Amino acid sequence: MGSTAGPSALWYLTRGTGTVSLVLLTISLALGIANVRRVQTDTVPRFVFDAVHRSVSLLALAFLAVHIVTSVLDPFAPIRLIDAVIPFVSAYRPIWVGLGAVASDALIAIVLTSLLRRRFGYRTWRATHWVAYACWPIALVHGLGTGSDAKTSWMLLLTAGCVLIVLVAVWVRAVAGWPGHSGVRASAMLASIAAPLALLIWLPNGPLAAGWARRAGTPASLLVKTTVPAASSSARPSSSGGTPSTAPSAFNAQVSGTATESQLSGGLVQLDLKLIVSGQTLSALDIRLVGQPVSGGVAMSSSRVTLGTRFAPALYQGRVTGLEGTEITARVRTPQRSLGLVAQLQIDPRSGAVSGALSAQPGERTEGGR
Repeated sequence: MGSTAGPSALWYLTRGTGTVSLVLLTISLALGIANVRRVQTDTVPRFVFDAVHRSVSLLALAFLAVHIVTSVLDPFAPIRLIDAVIPFVSAYRPIWVGLGAVASDALIAIVLTSLLRRRFGYRTWRATHWVAYACWPIALVHGLGTGSDAKTSWMLLLTAGCVLIVLVAVWVRAVAGWPGHSGVRASAMLASIAAPLALLIWLPNGPLAAGWARRAGTPASLLVKTTVPAASSSARPSSSGGTPSTAPSAFNAQVSGTATESQLSGGLVQLDLKLIVSGQTLSALDIRLVGQPVSGGVAMSSSRVTLGTRFAPALYQGRVTGLEGTEITARVRTPQRSLGLVAQLQIDPRSGAVSGALSAQPGERTEGGR
């Protein structure tokens, strides 16, 4: 749904160059697999394949360099230059950033040995190029495990397209010259089937599952970081609607409602969630998020939350205290009582319909209730 850290130009560059690098690496690998002596073509000379393959590889390396530099310079995630070179030492998502380091090291080695092929010799060059077969899937998993766009439909479609391109190249290579070395060819074809199946099994339990940011190794300070200013007088609870005579008990309930997004000045957007809490006296819940638009939600800069009855909908008032994906945590209060809220919400982007669950936990009595 959103993020609590405001995006920067470096953040957009990191995302864009990482995506472009994956596409270019996919094209380079596909050309490398298909461009062998057994794959003949009457329309495109072999040297054209070689030139395109070399140019695409160099371009992928250039975008990779920008991707690494912007990742290091972006102040949001604590990624150091050494993290992009030495695998699995990063404080931020160490496994998934480490896989990116492995892929980048491999790509650099492949490009350097290609440029200095005469110095290294054919055997060294050929042995290094076998690394490309591992470089691409590692880079693919790195992007899914680390990237903030992994759950978006366009990124999933792009990933599926890259996988399909590589699969076609593998099958073209395996079929050409059959039945020579049939064992190796059959193994490659089986691997090309097993790998996508493993990816389909992993995704729903990995990057597409709730709470992936925490499980992936994002530091706790980034998971709860917000840029919400201190509550102003307009967010203070009003006594005009009355207050409950006793503290409400903890509850868990289903919620439903609608989401409305509107444009504000300065490029900001406002997301209003008007929800009904099923089976509870406190049945009216409104959440307002204001911030910069990002892929899939809002990078929150301010918020307002109200909870109340049908006739006093703003009985409790407060703000969002944490925002991670589809999970919103908030603190609301009256002069006498406070409540901690945790909402797990799903929003249909086409209809704006909202559904999910809400849990409430009473807090301490406030100073006004003594």
